[in-house]
Amino acid sequence: MNREANREDPQDTERTYSNLVQLWTSGVRDFHSLLAAYLTANSIFVAAIGFLLSRQSVEKVFTLVVLVLCILGVLITLQMALVLARFDAQNSLWEWQLRGIERTPQWSRRKLFVDLYRFRDQKEALKNEENIPPAFEPNWILRQHRQWWARRAVSFPVYFGIIYGVFLIWSVTQLLS
Repeated sequence: MNREANREDPQDTERTYSNLVQLWTSGVRDFHSLLAAYLTANSIFVAAIGFLLSRQSVEKVFTLVVLVLCILGVLITLQMALVLARFDAQNSLWEWQLRGIERTPQWSRRKLFVDLYRFRDQKEALKNEENIPPAFEPNWILRQHRQWWARRAVSFPVYFGIIYGVFLIWSVTQLLS
Protein backbone atom coordinates (compact mmCIF):
# COMPACT_ATOMS: atom_id res chain seq x y z
CA MET A 1 0.00 0.00 0.00
CA ASN A 2 2.76 2.47 0.87
CA ARG A 3 4.57 1.94 -2.46
CA GLU A 4 1.28 2.28 -4.33
CA ALA A 5 0.37 5.43 -2.40
CA ASN A 6 3.79 6.92 -3.17
CA ARG A 7 3.17 6.51 -6.91
CA GLU A 8 -0.40 7.84 -6.87
CA ASP A 9 -1.06 11.45 -7.58
CA PRO A 10 -2.44 13.50 -4.67
CA GLN A 11 -6.00 13.50 -6.05
CA ASP A 12 -6.05 9.70 -6.26
CA THR A 13 -4.71 9.48 -2.72
CA GLU A 14 -7.38 11.90 -1.50
CA ARG A 15 -10.11 9.94 -3.30
CA THR A 16 -8.84 6.63 -1.94
CA TYR A 17 -8.63 8.09 1.56
CA SER A 18 -12.16 9.49 1.31
CA ASN A 19 -13.52 6.14 0.07
CA LEU A 20 -11.75 4.25 2.85
CA VAL A 21 -13.11 6.66 5.49
CA GLN A 22 -16.62 6.07 4.14
CA LEU A 23 -16.08 2.30 4.19
CA TRP A 24 -14.73 2.46 7.74
CA THR A 25 -17.60 4.69 8.93
CA SER A 26 -20.27 2.49 7.38
CA GLY A 27 -18.51 -0.62 8.72
CA VAL A 28 -18.54 0.74 12.27
CA ARG A 29 -22.20 1.72 11.90
CA ASP A 30 -23.14 -1.67 10.45
CA PHE A 31 -21.20 -3.49 13.20
CA HIS A 32 -23.20 -1.69 15.88
CA SER A 33 -26.50 -2.16 14.02
CA LEU A 34 -25.87 -5.89 13.67
CA LEU A 35 -24.78 -6.14 17.28
CA ALA A 36 -28.04 -4.50 18.40
CA ALA A 37 -30.09 -6.79 16.13
CA TYR A 38 -28.35 -9.94 17.40
CA LEU A 39 -28.69 -8.82 21.02
CA THR A 40 -32.40 -8.22 20.47
CA ALA A 41 -32.91 -11.61 18.79
CA ASN A 42 -30.96 -13.47 21.46
CA SER A 43 -32.76 -11.61 24.25
CA ILE A 44 -36.13 -12.55 22.75
CA PHE A 45 -35.07 -16.21 22.52
CA VAL A 46 -33.82 -16.24 26.12
CA ALA A 47 -37.00 -14.49 27.31
CA ALA A 48 -39.16 -17.02 25.45
CA ILE A 49 -37.23 -19.89 27.00
CA GLY A 50 -37.53 -18.29 30.44
CA PHE A 51 -41.26 -17.79 29.93
CA LEU A 52 -41.73 -21.44 28.98
CA LEU A 53 -39.70 -22.62 31.96
CA SER A 54 -41.57 -20.40 34.40
CA ARG A 55 -44.75 -22.38 33.89
CA GLN A 56 -45.78 -24.37 36.94
CA SER A 57 -45.74 -27.73 35.20
CA VAL A 58 -43.28 -28.18 32.40
CA GLU A 59 -44.77 -30.60 29.91
CA LYS A 60 -42.82 -32.55 27.30
CA VAL A 61 -44.08 -30.34 24.48
CA PHE A 62 -42.75 -27.22 26.21
CA THR A 63 -39.45 -28.96 26.91
CA LEU A 64 -39.24 -29.85 23.22
CA VAL A 65 -39.95 -26.22 22.28
CA VAL A 66 -37.19 -25.11 24.67
CA LEU A 67 -34.83 -27.60 23.01
CA VAL A 68 -35.66 -26.23 19.54
CA LEU A 69 -35.27 -22.63 20.74
CA CYS A 70 -31.89 -23.52 22.26
CA ILE A 71 -30.67 -25.09 19.02
CA LEU A 72 -31.84 -22.06 17.03
CA GLY A 73 -30.25 -19.79 19.63
CA VAL A 74 -26.92 -21.59 19.34
CA LEU A 75 -27.07 -21.22 15.55
CA ILE A 76 -27.89 -17.50 15.83
CA THR A 77 -25.05 -17.09 18.33
CA LEU A 78 -22.58 -18.82 15.98
CA GLN A 79 -23.76 -16.60 13.14
CA MET A 80 -23.41 -13.57 15.43
CA ALA A 81 -19.82 -14.50 16.28
CA LEU A 82 -18.87 -15.01 12.63
CA VAL A 83 -20.54 -11.88 11.27
CA LEU A 84 -19.29 -9.58 14.03
CA ALA A 85 -15.75 -10.97 13.76
CA ARG A 86 -15.84 -10.40 9.99
CA PHE A 87 -16.96 -6.80 10.43
CA ASP A 88 -14.34 -6.29 13.14
CA ALA A 89 -11.59 -7.61 10.84
CA GLN A 90 -12.88 -5.59 7.90
CA ASN A 91 -12.94 -2.37 9.94
CA SER A 92 -9.41 -3.11 11.17
CA LEU A 93 -8.31 -3.49 7.54
CA TRP A 94 -9.81 -0.11 6.62
CA GLU A 95 -8.04 1.49 9.61
CA TRP A 96 -4.76 -0.13 8.60
CA GLN A 97 -5.13 1.15 5.02
CA LEU A 98 -5.97 4.65 6.27
CA ARG A 99 -2.94 4.70 8.58
CA GLY A 100 -0.78 3.65 5.63
CA ILE A 101 -1.99 6.63 3.60
CA GLU A 102 -1.54 9.00 6.54
CA ARG A 103 2.05 7.83 7.03
CA THR A 104 3.12 8.66 3.47
CA PRO A 105 5.43 11.67 3.11
CA GLN A 106 2.96 13.53 0.87
CA TRP A 107 0.15 13.41 3.45
CA SER A 108 -0.23 16.94 4.85
CA ARG A 109 -3.62 16.71 6.54
CA ARG A 110 -4.32 15.60 10.11
CA LYS A 111 -3.41 12.01 10.87
CA LEU A 112 -6.64 10.96 12.58
CA PHE A 113 -6.21 7.21 12.22
CA VAL A 114 -2.54 7.28 13.21
CA ASP A 115 -3.60 9.21 16.33
CA LEU A 116 -6.47 6.78 16.96
CA TYR A 117 -4.06 3.85 16.74
CA ARG A 118 -1.50 5.50 19.02
CA PHE A 119 -4.19 6.41 21.57
CA ARG A 120 -6.32 3.27 21.52
CA ASP A 121 -3.83 0.51 20.74
CA GLN A 122 -0.49 1.85 21.94
CA LYS A 123 -2.00 3.79 24.89
CA GLU A 124 -0.05 6.97 24.11
CA ALA A 125 -1.30 10.37 25.21
CA LEU A 126 -2.31 12.70 22.38
CA LYS A 127 -0.79 16.16 22.61
CA ASN A 128 -2.15 19.45 21.26
CA GLU A 129 -0.88 22.63 22.88
CA GLU A 130 -3.89 24.64 21.62
CA ASN A 131 -6.32 22.34 23.43
CA ILE A 132 -7.33 22.33 27.09
CA PRO A 133 -5.89 20.19 28.59
CA PRO A 134 -2.89 20.08 26.23
CA ALA A 135 -2.60 16.28 26.56
CA PHE A 136 -5.40 13.74 26.29
CA GLU A 137 -4.41 10.71 28.36
CA PRO A 138 -5.83 7.23 27.75
CA ASN A 139 -7.93 5.99 30.66
CA TRP A 140 -8.03 2.62 32.41
CA ILE A 141 -10.64 1.15 30.06
CA LEU A 142 -8.16 1.14 27.19
CA ARG A 143 -6.11 -1.45 29.06
CA GLN A 144 -9.16 -3.71 29.00
CA HIS A 145 -10.44 -2.70 25.55
CA ARG A 146 -8.54 -5.33 23.57
CA GLN A 147 -8.87 -8.18 26.10
CA TRP A 148 -10.75 -11.16 24.63
CA TRP A 149 -13.57 -10.88 27.16
CA ALA A 150 -14.08 -7.16 26.51
CA ARG A 151 -14.49 -7.57 22.75
CA ARG A 152 -18.19 -7.60 21.91
CA ALA A 153 -17.64 -9.86 18.91
CA VAL A 154 -16.38 -12.51 21.36
CA SER A 155 -17.97 -11.84 24.74
CA PHE A 156 -21.63 -11.63 23.68
CA PRO A 157 -21.58 -14.89 21.68
CA VAL A 158 -19.82 -16.61 24.60
CA TYR A 159 -22.39 -15.21 27.04
CA PHE A 160 -25.39 -16.31 24.99
CA GLY A 161 -23.71 -19.61 24.12
CA ILE A 162 -23.39 -20.41 27.83
CA ILE A 163 -27.04 -19.52 28.45
CA TYR A 164 -28.24 -21.66 25.55
CA GLY A 165 -25.90 -24.48 26.57
CA VAL A 166 -27.34 -24.57 30.10
CA PHE A 167 -30.92 -24.56 28.79
CA LEU A 168 -30.02 -27.17 26.18
CA ILE A 169 -28.54 -29.51 28.80
CA TRP A 170 -31.58 -28.98 31.02
CA SER A 171 -34.06 -29.72 28.22
CA VAL A 172 -32.20 -32.85 27.09
CA THR A 173 -32.10 -34.20 30.67
CA GLN A 174 -35.83 -33.45 31.03
CA LEU A 175 -36.66 -35.25 27.80
CA LEU A 176 -34.55 -38.28 28.74
CA SER A 177 -36.01 -38.61 32.24
